[in-house]
Amino acid sequence: MVTRIATDIELIVLRYLDKLKIEYQFQTSLAGGFYELGGAVVDFLLPSRSLAWRIFGEYWHKPIATSGRDMVQRELLESKGWIVVDIWGSDIKERLEETMRLALQGREMLH
Repeated sequence: MVTRIATDIELIVLRYLDKLKIEYQFQTSLAGGFYELGGAVVDFLLPSRSLAWRIFGEYWHKPIATSGRDMVQRELLESKGWIVVDIWGSDIKERLEETMRLALQGREMLH
């Protein structure tokens, strides 16, 4: 069994979803996860809403090298019928309510 550890920003989202009693799956592997080219580990899947939330910390997701990987993963998830919502850590920390309201609608904060 693999132990999954939540980052500080993922914990904020976990608590938010739990508070609203919204069902989700945390850190779910799709299409081989990190072990297959094009695979993905999605931070939060909300199956009843067809939402795939990817929580992006600025440190790991800003470099150009990771942006290509993130785009490939987005295409894979969308091809499987998921509405992909990228949620930035700074938005979680600075505007939680607005960020989560948009994410539950399948929309992202504009940057």
